Amino acid sequence: MAETARARYESMKRKRDPYLTRGRECAELTIPALMPPEGHNEFAILPEPYQGLGARATVSLASRLMIAMYPPGKPSFKLDVPPEQKMQSGSLSLANEVEQGLVLSEGLIHQEIERSQWRRSTNMCLQYLLVTGNCLEVMQPDNTIRLFRLDQYCVSRDMQGEVKEIITEEYLSPEQLPKNAREFVKEDDFSQNRVPLYTHIKINDKGTFDVYQEINGKKIPDSRGEFETLPYNALRYTAVIGEDYGRGKIEEHLPDFRCLDALSKSLIDGAAMASRNVTMIRPNAAGGLNLRRKFAKADNGDIIVGNPEDISMLQFQNNNGMQLCAAELERQSREVSQAFLMGAATVRDSERTTAFEVRRMTEELESTLGGVYSQLNQDMQQARLTRLILQMKRMGQLPDWPEDLVEPVILSGMEALGREQAVNKVQIALQFLSGMPPEILPYVKFDSLLSKAFNGLDLPDAVRSQQEVQEMQQQQMQQQMAMAAGQTAAQTAGQAGAEAVMSQAMPQPQQGEMTNE
Repeated sequence: MAETARARYESMKRKRDPYLTRGRECAELTIPALMPPEGHNEFAILPEPYQGLGARATVSLASRLMIAMYPPGKPSFKLDVPPEQKMQSGSLSLANEVEQGLVLSEGLIHQEIERSQWRRSTNMCLQYLLVTGNCLEVMQPDNTIRLFRLDQYCVSRDMQGEVKEIITEEYLSPEQLPKNAREFVKEDDFSQNRVPLYTHIKINDKGTFDVYQEINGKKIPDSRGEFETLPYNALRYTAVIGEDYGRGKIEEHLPDFRCLDALSKSLIDGAAMASRNVTMIRPNAAGGLNLRRKFAKADNGDIIVGNPEDISMLQFQNNNGMQLCAAELERQSREVSQAFLMGAATVRDSERTTAFEVRRMTEELESTLGGVYSQLNQDMQQARLTRLILQMKRMGQLPDWPEDLVEPVILSGMEALGREQAVNKVQIALQFLSGMPPEILPYVKFDSLLSKAFNGLDLPDAVRSQQEVQEMQQQQMQQQMAMAAGQTAAQTAGQAGAEAVMSQAMPQPQQGEMTNE
């Protein structure tokens, strides 16, 4: 009998448990809701850390990564023709019409990304990656992205890190299931109002992925399928050779966060002890019971008769320890803030974000995160774009070009400024030509320079094609010829009229009359 998806999921869970335990420890010190404790439900109370630096560091770094991956008002990718296709065509540069068409297609894809609200799911995905090191994202048929956290899926990889098998576990209400799946629901599932649904994806001998869904050990009819481009993407923050799951940024600084939490707790407890006001009265003081009542009922500024030697105020005596604890907490907070880029300038979320701000952001991310930013950017966006282009072609939103003819190129790191650099190069070229003699200008292709500049500014429709320019020139020539013909006719008519007027104004000689010369 073939192994069910649930049985396979239970066997794969044992390999996932160590990573899940560390993920819960990291979430407990940062954002507990990202990975709740085992058995948690909506009625249970989440753990509360003694400090908020972990949550601020996670949200800050995730926001910086998200803005760097999807800059406001700028596409994070470009469409290009592979070099082998350029070599076969005999030209390493693209025609202006082809480049303009690619830029227009990029605009359609960018609009679909904005419509599908990828920024929100990307921000949440990055928080999962920073805290737990793992996250599974699925692109839905409507081009939106759905996320699975680490306790909702299992994954298996080969030694190269390529995904070979994925199983997801989700609990749904029986009413949410389609009609062909409700027949597999048990009575206990209806009483608990939740039924486990397993989705099993596994690679086959052809290199594609087989998929089916299962409820209570039975496969759902019409759920079998095959994917050539997998919509599931099991992401890792840091890939370790030979491991199926990744490790997060918080795990790299887990001792620092534990120390921060312990120091914060010590300071809170010490401050609570130092804020206590306790009055001690000598046991055999004169009028002991009456004196205690006077002190208990006395208001601020009241006068009480008694012996000052019988009364003493208890004070907190460990001020030096509190100062040492505060100094160490400040040092640890400063180091963690630097590791999570909390003290550096951020890129403004606006349509007028300058190139200098993006350059500074990418340089900091590359240098501080040790190349993880570029690797994560490629792993996440390359799979997203490949699947998005395929689905947009199927829906008729993009031209159906061959897959080997056009490929998406992710603009990560300093490459994100590639289009702006193209505009700067055009400006430098025009400044260089300004000092050249006129006989050099015919050797320059000004239409190519103009196309590169406007394509870099995301204004491809503002440049006319060569055919449009020729048609416009022909129209201008025809208009000029028509105007010239009209002027010639007017001049001819004017001369004829003038001669007629002169002939009428001159006196005509009578018959037989001689004119004197």
